[in-house]
Amino acid sequence: MAWTTPKTDWNTGELVTAADINAIGENLAVLNNRGSAAVSTSEDIVVGAISEFADVDSNILNLTITTTGRDVMICFRGSTRRHDKIGTGNNYLTFAVDGRQEGGTDGLSKYGYNSGYATVSLTHFIQNLAAGSHTFKLKWRPTRSITLEAGAQFAVYEI
Repeated sequence: MAWTTPKTDWNTGELVTAADINAIGENLAVLNNRGSAAVSTSEDIVVGAISEFADVDSNILNLTITTTGRDVMICFRGSTRRHDKIGTGNNYLTFAVDGRQEGGTDGLSKYGYNSGYATVSLTHFIQNLAAGSHTFKLKWRPTRSITLEAGAQFAVYEI
């Protein structure tokens, strides 16, 4: 179903036709059909220290939705574990939309490690994302070797 530009040139006394009603119904269906996708990891994902942002997992944490031109909300929640427990370290998280990284050089979120574990939650809004198919990826840049534990959740919703 595709969006039909609504009729705006109504005349006083003009009757509504079956075609007018069908166009309204189809437009309501388009408005109600919001794109969304979600995934949960089933295994740990391990990475060493890296100096540039990289996909956390390009197969699992890689979502594609078709949008209608509204705002999009991207969500992530997961637990990470640092391998060495000596000293401190940081992890930087961000999202990429169609290959374009959100946030600056440190991404959208930075969190430090003083112990072995950290639970992370990150939500990001993109306003008026153009209608069409879009790919969303979770990206990270840890300064120490870490594991994203199984059960992490990644979701994208058109709102």
